Amino acid sequence: MASDKDLVSKEEHELNYVLKKYNKRQTKENREKLVESLDNFNKDSNYKPHNRENFYKYIEEKGILSTLE
Repeated sequence: MASDKDLVSKEEHELNYVLKKYNKRQTKENREKLVESLDNFNKDSNYKPHNRENFYKYIEEKGILSTLE
């Protein structure tokens, strides 16, 4: 199992980090989309373990980045 430091949380600073990583605006709407994506990611057995690296892969492969400003 992944340690807490390897997991993406729903905290604002964590979501802003992900947005900044992909040069996206740090807005409430973008954070809400990431929270929704994180919920779906955690249900998706194709991306186990559910760690930070696989979350990045998930949002890239699912086209989620194109929905963010």
